[in-house]
Parts: sequence; structure tokens; C-alpha cells
Amino acid sequence: MKKLSLLIMCAVLALGASAQVKSQGNSYRPQGKTAPAGKAHSRVDIITEQPEGTVVNYTREGEFMFTSFYGFETDYQTGRVKVVYAPDGQTVYIQDPLCYGEGVGAWVVGQLSEDGLTISVPLGQYVSYNEEYDYGLILAWGSTDVLDLGDDFYWVDFYVDEDMDAAVYAVNPETGTITLEGTDGSLDNPFPYNCVATGLTGVWSDDGSIATIEWGSTWTVRGDAVPAVPANPEAVEFFDCGDESGFTRFDFNINLVDVDGNPLDADCLTYSIFTDNDQLFTFDYETYGAGNGFETDMTEIPYGYSGYDFYLRRVYFYRTNEGDNPMFSWRIGIQLNYTVEGITNKSDIVYLEVYPHTAVDEINAGKTVTGVRYFNVAGQEMAQPSGLTIQVTTYSDGTTSAVKVIK
Repeated sequence: MKKLSLLIMCAVLALGASAQVKSQGNSYRPQGKTAPAGKAHSRVDIITEQPEGTVVNYTREGEFMFTSFYGFETDYQTGRVKVVYAPDGQTVYIQDPLCYGEGVGAWVVGQLSEDGLTISVPLGQYVSYNEEYDYGLILAWGSTDVLDLGDDFYWVDFYVDEDMDAAVYAVNPETGTITLEGTDGSLDNPFPYNCVATGLTGVWSDDGSIATIEWGSTWTVRGDAVPAVPANPEAVEFFDCGDESGFTRFDFNINLVDVDGNPLDADCLTYSIFTDNDQLFTFDYETYGAGNGFETDMTEIPYGYSGYDFYLRRVYFYRTNEGDNPMFSWRIGIQLNYTVEGITNKSDIVYLEVYPHTAVDEINAGKTVTGVRYFNVAGQEMAQPSGLTIQVTTYSDGTTSAVKVIK
């Protein structure tokens, strides 16, 4: 058994006897956006195109824990998993076997037993890979427990079972379920333990640390996707790097369920970014196309879209709120779009207020900004704000507003 221990400190929301911390970003990887100098890209074979065969959609159930150096999260599995049974009657492909990575779109391969009652999935397969940073998420088998040390400190023990070479799923033709065998765990543990579990894990290839572990995993056959209203996402954090380097980021969480708690099909889900007074943000081809594979301007990003600036729970921008052309004046938000059978239903736009919302914002709601000028306290115009500055904004209807800002 290989052991990794991790001490983390985080703000905790109590869930009965367990603890939950909302994850932010894609495990905060990568830390920056510049690939290591001289680092050669590895060739990792990941199946991204749907293989040939019979496709069956399943609904996920079970529990999971996600962890990073910034905290951990325990919750119930949601969403869908897609399985393709190949024409040879033996090969099985599973898309996004880990609920943490649903939406990434990667497939792993397994073997169906001769009696059709078990599926064996070899461990060590990559379920995601970042060529820019030369690391990925690998399937493994392990155990973990989280110990509450008090004062928002938690000790996480994680053990990789190196003797396990495959995850085995039991297939029940009568009930239409697939169940991961050999797992154990519960979200309800007596103090001081918050999470004690054994199951399928995703570990980072660069340092062997755990990203996620799930147990009690059961997949139930579900029909095709139907129109539904997606549950609201969560706007988590905005960080402005202050320039156009591409480090400005927006973190959010998306639960793959509708407003009634039913699972959504990730293939039908997109998200859009909004600012201030419901202004739709456009990821233009000239700025974002080359690094992210865009072929045109984008206002709806497919859930799980992966690129140089797009991660499962994070988006980077080549924009800043400083200077003459800020992204927004006070808030940024996210909305989900769910399209099935030509019908699109949307969640609410969920905003994160980054800067204080003033009465001026209410008065000028719905107006278009046509210009922004800066003056010092002596009334002299400046190219950029500096120190105590008077910011004068001109709107499309000819009105202006003036506020004091400190830069």
C-alpha cells in the first residue's frame, strides 16, 4: 500500500456528522498558465471519440469525495454515465467513469465476462490529460479517511492499493443496474472522522496525490434525455490579475441535475458568462480561438469543454477590470443552457458581486457605456486612474455619472 497524508485547513459547512467544503476550480490545477520550459509533451492515449457499438445511458448513484490542497468536498454522485457495448460482445467502453470528471468526455475500455455478469476495467488508464503541464488523472483503487483536528484543520490519509489491477462492476440484467464491487464508505461518520471510504479513485500522475474517490457506485439504465430546466449553478470566485496575461479567472460549480433533482445529460448542457446588467460575454475567435480550438466566436461553452483557458469548473480571461476597457463594473455571472429535442431551457443567471453595487448602478441599469474618463482631484484628466481618482462614465442616452475610486 502506498500512503499519502495531507493536512488541510478550510471553512466547513456541517452536513449532519460529515463535513462539506465546496470545491473551487478544477482542483486549482494548473496554478498558472505557462507550461514548464523545456517540458516535452507526453503521448498519452485517451479515447475521445465515441466507439462503435450499442449505447446505453445510465444514471449515477453513490457517494464521493473530492480533495486538493485547498480543501475537500463530500457529496452524493449525480448525473449520467454512458456505456458502449462493442459489436464483438466482449469489449465495453465507459465514458467518464468518475463522477468528478463527468463532462470531460474521455472513454476507458473494459472487458465483459463470458456470462455477461461482470465488467472488468483495468486500472492505470488516463481519464484526462493536460499536455501543457504534462500531467493527468489516472484510475486507481484506494482508501481514505479524513480526521477533524479542530479549528478547521483536517488530516487526510490516502492509501493506493497497488495490488489491485482492475475495477470490477457487477451487471444485473434484471434490474438494469451496474454496481462497482468492493467499495465501502459513508458520509455519516462519528466525530472526529468526516470521511472513511474505499473505492475507485482518480490520482494525479505528477505526484500520485488523490483528486477524488467514490464508493457505493451504482448505475441504473435510463432513457434518452428529455427537456428539463437545469438547477442553478454556483458562482464561486473571481480573480483579476490586473493585465491581459490570461491569468484573470472565474470559478464556478455546476451540479448535473435539473430543478427537480433529476440527472442531466452533460452532452446537452452548455454555459454562458454574463456581466453587470445581463450583458452576454463573447469569447471571440481572435483572442481565444487558437489556444482553445474555437472555429468562431463562442457565447455558449459546452460543459466539460477543455482548452488552454477552459477547465471543468474554471474559465480564464484575457481581460482585466483595470484600464479603459474593463470586463465589468461590479459583477460577473453564469447561466446554464440545456437543449434537448430542439428545446432550450435555461437556469437563472447566478452572479458573483466582485465590487460594491452602488445606487448609480441601479440608476444606469440597461444603459450602454460609451466612454470612461479619469480626473485627479485637481480636475486634470488622466489616461489611467491613479490614487484618488474621479471616474466619469458617459452613457448612450447622453447622461453621465461620476464616482470616486482609489487605484
